[in-house]
Amino acid sequence: MRTVNAKEVERCIEYLPMGDCNLALHSWTPEAPKAAVFYFHGLQSHAGWLWEAGCQFAENDVAFYALDRRGCGISDGPRGELAPVEQMLADYRSAIRSVREKVGDNIPLGLFGHCLGGSFLAALLADPAFETEFESLVFCSAWLGKIHHTLPPHKIQALLRDQSDELWDAGLKAEDFSDQSRYVDFISTDVLATRQLKASSRARLVEMEMMYLYQKELSRNTPSIYISGYKDPVINLDSAKKQYLALFGNQGETLELAANKHYLLYTNVRQRLINQVSAYVSSHGHSNHV
Repeated sequence: MRTVNAKEVERCIEYLPMGDCNLALHSWTPEAPKAAVFYFHGLQSHAGWLWEAGCQFAENDVAFYALDRRGCGISDGPRGELAPVEQMLADYRSAIRSVREKVGDNIPLGLFGHCLGGSFLAALLADPAFETEFESLVFCSAWLGKIHHTLPPHKIQALLRDQSDELWDAGLKAEDFSDQSRYVDFISTDVLATRQLKASSRARLVEMEMMYLYQKELSRNTPSIYISGYKDPVINLDSAKKQYLALFGNQGETLELAANKHYLLYTNVRQRLINQVSAYVSSHGHSNHV
């Protein structure tokens, strides 16, 4: 499936060498970008889901970059498995540093985490080795600290101890992501989608949450916004927003759009979301250096 209403902007794919893996960095770049966005994809998705969004960001004169994590999309790495947390964060540090070098120092850069991608982003913010300059943060439909908010302590400890290769089904339903049949069909038949994780990878998700959940200064004085629909069948919005505001305090704000599905980029609010994020990252100049 490929239906693009926006003016076509060529997608470029560059493979970044990361140790024993080559990771795919996808980009949609206008001729004269006024801002840039680096996107963290969720558990099931990958950068291949962004063929319309990338074009529409570029139409707004915003360069858009998305990295396929190890084992996701068209990047190297074993499927259904997350690398150790430090390795994943090192991958992101390197990729974002590469994007900053590409766009230069005079263009504001926003970091955008969707769903589980928001948890990767929060962990990166808590990583003292992350030193690349950026200007704004966007969290979209992200349930920060989900495991810690849904499982009792003894079950969390059991997850941390389980280093087996037993597969866990994430139980994600395509119809929870979109209300449009063409997207539901695409998600259902996407051979690159991640639908199961090894038990050892679930332990890594717990470790990742532990990196940021109790941080007092996660925002680092960076403008931040949390965007969601008014209802989400995948995450608990009340819990998600409460945790977001606990982490970002006075630097945080929330925005609710008229959607009741999880993947806002596959709903009727996609263009509004893209316009909102484009304006947000473009309006914040160089006020932050991590």
